[in-house]
Amino acid sequence: MFRACSQLVCLGILSLSLCGCGQTSRDLALNPDLARDSLKTALQAWVDGKKPQDLQPGITMGDSAWASGVKLVSFELLAAQESSDGTNLYVPVLCELKGPSGKVTKTETTYIIGTSPVITIFPQQI
Repeated sequence: MFRACSQLVCLGILSLSLCGCGQTSRDLALNPDLARDSLKTALQAWVDGKKPQDLQPGITMGDSAWASGVKLVSFELLAAQESSDGTNLYVPVLCELKGPSGKVTKTETTYIIGTSPVITIFPQQI
């Protein structure tokens, strides 16, 4: 009897430990409005001179240009060109950047935004 009970307890513990293992990207639903708003919030923080860490804990943003001290002068979301894979929103952004030398350049960067389980924003590496 004791052996049967201990086997059931072990089976129960194993079942509980495996509950999260079956999660796929399809389970991570995208909220496109939240994704767009979060991207705008993050980019505006960059324009305002804040640091990526200032967005946490609500938004995690990883952009090497921002982290290295490049200034974002202005930005324009090219929402008509955005796309989604169901888990992430891909939003092209026209950015006006000011480097350490003071030179201003315009570039188009596509940001990948996820909203589940947390909000993450990263530039797409080509």
